[in-house]
Amino acid sequence: MSLFKKKDSAIDEATAWQATLNSDLVTVQQQYDFEQWLSHSAENQHAWVEISLFWDELDSINTNDISLDFNTITHNSPFTLSTLKTKWRSKTILAIAASLLLMVTFFPQLPTLFADHYTISGGLKQMTLSDGSKLIMNSNTALSIDYNDKNRKITLHHGEAYFDVAKDKQRPFYVQTAYGNVRALGTEFDIKSRGDTVAVTVFEHAVKISLNNGGIMESLPEGKQLSFNNQKILSSHTVNLSRTQSWRQQQIIFLDKPLAEVLVELSYYRSGVIMITDKTINALTVTGIFDTQDTNIALKTIEQSLPVNITKITEKLVLVSAK
Repeated sequence: MSLFKKKDSAIDEATAWQATLNSDLVTVQQQYDFEQWLSHSAENQHAWVEISLFWDELDSINTNDISLDFNTITHNSPFTLSTLKTKWRSKTILAIAASLLLMVTFFPQLPTLFADHYTISGGLKQMTLSDGSKLIMNSNTALSIDYNDKNRKITLHHGEAYFDVAKDKQRPFYVQTAYGNVRALGTEFDIKSRGDTVAVTVFEHAVKISLNNGGIMESLPEGKQLSFNNQKILSSHTVNLSRTQSWRQQQIIFLDKPLAEVLVELSYYRSGVIMITDKTINALTVTGIFDTQDTNIALKTIEQSLPVNITKITEKLVLVSAK
């Protein structure tokens, strides 16, 4: 492993520790673990100093500093926190980067505090439950399981999961989401809860969907997908099941999808943020099959096939602009 990769790893770990130690949820054990991490190597100590200086730089930021010109960023240029300060001389960049790093290293972990099972970015997890039901968790997913004598309940905190439900006439099978619950009337279905929308796709038989606001879909049949939010049912239509289930083979398929939607989808399979800096490229269309295990290849392919520049500041922050 190169020294550059080692340093990147130490920076990532230092960023995570910065977020953890500034949280009201920090424990004595975590403080002890941090001290052990800090004393483990010189790389860790240097990374901690660099991250601390990085955050100290934010103290002098005021509203007059908020003017960002992404044209000053050199495409594919090397990036370190020190060159960020000396080359770009932009306190706004520091503020945005710090906020994004905090967001991607700490806040996404909050739902997992209440989850029985979760997957990391790019992860895939398969389980067989006590009743014989099977489920597959997609990348960046958290869920909890609550089985009792009367019901079988899964709470999908966020993410996507595929369910193959074992028959049990005495105990209904439910999946609770943020905006409603889904009851199995058959065996196989998929639920995707990302952002402010939930999408349910039925692969075999049917499901019943009950929204928190009282709306009900008595029976969503095989081959159909229904989307809803906290207010209403948004759409119901026939879908290509092979394309919808491609994530289980660790692939995602796009057919004339807007670039903005594609980048949001890719972001679920990597640790960090992909940010479009020019709205004029949002509607550019993307067609392709991408490997969810290496989204960097997907980003490179997009850059080669569309009039866009992709600037990787770190693995956790990618900027997409027009050429």
